[in-house]
Amino acid sequence: MNVPPRLVMPLLRPLLVLVPALALAPMGAACSSSSSGSSAAQDSGADAAPIDGASNDAASSCSAAIAQTLKPIDTVSKGAVTIVSDAGGVRVLSIDATAGGPNAFANSPYVYVNLETGTRVDVTDKTSRASTAWDLALKRYVIYTNGGDGGQGNGGATHVATAFGAVTSADAKDFATESFFDADCNARNDAIGGLRTTFSDWYGYDSQTNRLAPAALTYVVQGATGKHYKVALLDYYGLGDGGTGGASGAIVLRVAPL
Repeated sequence: MNVPPRLVMPLLRPLLVLVPALALAPMGAACSSSSSGSSAAQDSGADAAPIDGASNDAASSCSAAIAQTLKPIDTVSKGAVTIVSDAGGVRVLSIDATAGGPNAFANSPYVYVNLETGTRVDVTDKTSRASTAWDLALKRYVIYTNGGDGGQGNGGATHVATAFGAVTSADAKDFATESFFDADCNARNDAIGGLRTTFSDWYGYDSQTNRLAPAALTYVVQGATGKHYKVALLDYYGLGDGGTGGASGAIVLRVAPL
């Protein structure tokens, strides 16, 4: 059937308007940090990206999601970092990562620690993104390294089911870097809904007591400048003198260079 030309153009005009509009529309929320429950469940066991060949550019394709998920606080943490003991090249650190407690942590910054000196690095969550002076960031039970989505450094971590004293430089391999998001910039979550990091396996959770206990693991950490350390978490309810019985988020670490 032949349609007269004077009738064809009115039919085509809506399509001619619609096609350019579709061409200019964004194709999905590539840098959105919002994720559905199903997406979080799929990613809860996702592995961190291998450190070899990974981008350490903090302004990554998910930079908007990083800001939305980490919610950076532009003040320096007042959490104390204390060297409890230092003997035979092994230090025990007491780190106040309580962040104001479970009801106030969202408005508190991370504590940034230099593993070589065993001291706090006075950067804010925002300025930490461009700093290689720190190796670990800690807030409550979340711990991450200075690399990948975590920062500008060359940091990363792995863990071994080996006693701290038996871990050697031979274990300093197969590091993973921080990869907080999937390809669509949806946050990867750990088993209890927190941000998944290279340290997410450090604890076991007792649902009856709502308490965390360190797993029988030793972490091998590559610091921001490429130096290697072994790290064991001793307590999540520590005291400033390295004892136990403190508030949640009062972390006690054992650290030694490799």
